[in-house]
Amino acid sequence: MSGPLSAFARYSQEAPPSPPQTNSVLPASRKRKRVSAIDTNGHSKDKQPNKNRSTSLLPTMPTSHANGKSHLSVEHPNTMKKSRNIEKKFLSPAYPTPHPQRRVILTESSQTRKNKAALQEANEMEEEEEEDDDDDDDDNDDDENEDDLPFSAWLRDHVPIDDSTLLGQHLFGLIIDPIPVKQFMKRTWQKEPLLISRKQPNYYSGLFSTSDIDDILRENTLEYGENIDLTFYNPATAKKERHNPEGRARPAVVWDSYNEGCSVRILNPHTYSVSVWKLLSCLQEYFGSLVGANTYLTPPGSQGFAPHYDDIDAFILQLEGKKHWRVYKPLNDDEVLPLKSSGDLDKNILNGIKPCIDVVLEAGDLLYMPRGYIHQGNTLDDAHSLHLTVSCYQQHTWGDLFKILLPKAVDYAMKTNVKFRQGLPVGYLNHFGLIHSTKKLSMKKRAKFHSTCHRLLDELLRESVPIQMDSSVDSMAQKFIHDALPPMLTAEEQLTTIQEQGERWNSEFNRVSNVVELQPDTRVRLLRRHCLRVVEQDNAEVEDDEDNLLAFYTTDNARSYHDRPLSTLGVDRETLPALEMLSTTYPGFVSIDSLPLATIEDRITFVSTLYEKGLVRTEYELEHSDDEGEDEPDSNEDDDDDETGKVISKRRKVQRESSDDDDDDDDEEEEDDDDE
Repeated sequence: MSGPLSAFARYSQEAPPSPPQTNSVLPASRKRKRVSAIDTNGHSKDKQPNKNRSTSLLPTMPTSHANGKSHLSVEHPNTMKKSRNIEKKFLSPAYPTPHPQRRVILTESSQTRKNKAALQEANEMEEEEEEDDDDDDDDNDDDENEDDLPFSAWLRDHVPIDDSTLLGQHLFGLIIDPIPVKQFMKRTWQKEPLLISRKQPNYYSGLFSTSDIDDILRENTLEYGENIDLTFYNPATAKKERHNPEGRARPAVVWDSYNEGCSVRILNPHTYSVSVWKLLSCLQEYFGSLVGANTYLTPPGSQGFAPHYDDIDAFILQLEGKKHWRVYKPLNDDEVLPLKSSGDLDKNILNGIKPCIDVVLEAGDLLYMPRGYIHQGNTLDDAHSLHLTVSCYQQHTWGDLFKILLPKAVDYAMKTNVKFRQGLPVGYLNHFGLIHSTKKLSMKKRAKFHSTCHRLLDELLRESVPIQMDSSVDSMAQKFIHDALPPMLTAEEQLTTIQEQGERWNSEFNRVSNVVELQPDTRVRLLRRHCLRVVEQDNAEVEDDEDNLLAFYTTDNARSYHDRPLSTLGVDRETLPALEMLSTTYPGFVSIDSLPLATIEDRITFVSTLYEKGLVRTEYELEHSDDEGEDEPDSNEDDDDDETGKVISKRRKVQRESSDDDDDDDDEEEEDDDDE
């Protein structure tokens, strides 16, 4: 084993072996230039007029008839009180306000009185055109108001928050707006349902739509039962029925079933929808657990499922239409925060029980339900319903942690404490067990046995549990890494990661171009706070001559649940301090030459390995350097027909536009981070 990173080339048994790494050091790269913040559509922020730029973005609120002020209706099941919305600043890009309408009025001069009829006709035509323009402007105003809603703005553009955990918290705040996140977590989370009626049908605009379902069906292969379900609630049997044919879901068959009253459920919309993928991949950074989603499209006058409760915390985002929801408290203590979902419940068990929430959700509304709350929903006769269910915290409890922690603690105690290795008292079988528990025996020996157990458990909790806590949490994190979606990259991140930055094929010259190279002063950081986790394996799982450290990461995960094996990298003890530095300094950038490794070759090789796995990004876009002595287009000329020329032109254009605004953007980002 040569060099501190040689073990990085090793993979787990599930992953294919990687080719051996050479000990050569990458040559120094060319000069690098800064990259401006770019929105997710690839547009530079600089193209917006400066006079319209703002650090705050306020949502459009409905106007009250009483006082003309904006308010939202927020209902808790216990209080069912309405609270006024308080103006909030959102860390979202601002958008240009519509320009005032300019009207042109034709006046009649003395020299044109003889053409009065012609001028009058011209004026009438002009007024008609102006009226049409006014109508168009009104439509545009409505569109811009929709775009200015904070959630839609977040979907469209990159919010300038560097820390992925804080960015996820910001997004969660938009979902439950106007309830502050801290207040929600303290008073509502896993305690009671929450209803937010916004009266803003376009609040989730751009997230997902019925037309998206049609596009997904036509452009992808969805299998019944795996990716899509056709369901129907039969009132006669009070059961949910699945009407799934075999094989691939064809659009015409799905829509015919919809017309017959079936609900269409997409089980993994994030696999096909970029916006849903972006939503979930961001939220998982905040929750630190698997965040999933389903979409439910229900025709008018129908019900898709029977009353039931789930083993997940659910956020219902009403996207289109209306749906009548009834939510009931758990029927007994055993159903509070259950570990498993219920089956279809008999509707008769709810007779005489008043729902804690009985509401018709409309587009833009939100309903939160903790695990264990029984719910059922049906559409009205005059409207269909499309909602997105965002789910989290499945098998993510204290008990799940203790299942990992306590066995580890017992193993450690038996190795380090002789008391745990002492034999059980002779004759204990005569006093304990099912049969003996019902006998009228002397309690003296039983009490002594219990006393010894309590004493040993106290020592276990005091001495072994704290030592094994970190490794147990790492095991929980390892499961999360496997469950997680891969990060969705912004346009800026694509240009500063291996996703878009680096070598590509030049078809004109039949060679590889756009070669980028890392150098000692290149500054890098982890792509996400939770994109990588180093876990110490049990000694029994590794050979004696190997280090027992593995790094698990998310960037190679599939957008379908567990579609790929868990991705791993072997870690040497010598490289662990460098990984710790990247983790503890996140979201800050660090230069390669500052990493605590022995030589500059080791540092560059270490970062190169992470870079090639998509785990780190560079602070600036690396300018490519092609081989000398070969003919290539002049990089100062923009040639739209040449692929390489287009890339050069695009990147340099972004760099030029950002040069005047970089300082301002940095100041805004610092202010946003302080506010957060």
